[in-house]
Amino acid sequence: MAQLQVTDLHVDFGGLRAVDGLSFNVNEGEILCLLGPNGAGKSTTLDLICGKTQPTSGSIRFEGTDISQLLEFRRARLGIGRKFQVPSVYKELTVAENLSVARSRSPGIWHALTRFSLSDGRVAAPILERVGLEARASEIAGNLSHGETQWLEIAMLIAQDSRLILMDEPTAGMTIQETARTAEIFRSLSTSHTLIVVEHDMSFVRTVADRIVVMNRGAMLAEGTIEEIETNDDVKTAYLGH
Repeated sequence: MAQLQVTDLHVDFGGLRAVDGLSFNVNEGEILCLLGPNGAGKSTTLDLICGKTQPTSGSIRFEGTDISQLLEFRRARLGIGRKFQVPSVYKELTVAENLSVARSRSPGIWHALTRFSLSDGRVAAPILERVGLEARASEIAGNLSHGETQWLEIAMLIAQDSRLILMDEPTAGMTIQETARTAEIFRSLSTSHTLIVVEHDMSFVRTVADRIVVMNRGAMLAEGTIEEIETNDDVKTAYLGH
């Protein structure tokens, strides 16, 4: 059974249909990239999966459970994490403290920091190593580069036990070196996490994607491997402008 099942999903905003009959599955450990022109409904699809936006109709099932009407925080507790275009980290805290806050099941930064223990540190170390920030654990997050800040947010989602991670343009603003490192991180994560990625950098997509869904005007236009998508005439017309 697929880890995520999206079936006949619709959402209307004041007469505008942003997502129109979208259906796709995502398997555990897969990296699925959502492509399409601006306004195709890609980010809205992520909003629907994480619960930021409620669907007008259709269903979303995660690990066999219908989550279509669940609130956002309940979906997060089930194991769905969302990374937005603008990183959301606590810049005044250290990298390690950010992970402590992410791991806390109780609201409030102060509670999370005062309960930080040696066991938290042992958990944080391998997570930071996965994203290449092990040497920056004591660094104030506000001093990190743009790419490092993005990686810290990914580490925070891992710390939250997110099994499905939704990424919205994760390489935007990164250097070539940071983008290459992000691709390595993504491939590493796919051994234990499922990723859905909205991205415009086609070289990055070629590196990380197991499968691609191309959207146009809220609906699925094509689905397949990078090779199948690049030779699809409908995609060339709608997305590549040919």
